[in-house]
Amino acid sequence: MKFITTKSFMPFVWYRIALGILIVVLVSTGVLSPHAGESAG
Repeated sequence: MKFITTKSFMPFVWYRIALGILIVVLVSTGVLSPHAGESAG
């Protein structure tokens, strides 16, 4: 938490945006299935 108080919060924001874009791309190209976790268990 000290990193957040002394540094900018923007690296975390960019990390989340990049991760979201990556997941959307993988799902849209068929690499990931949006329903993959439903059959587990």
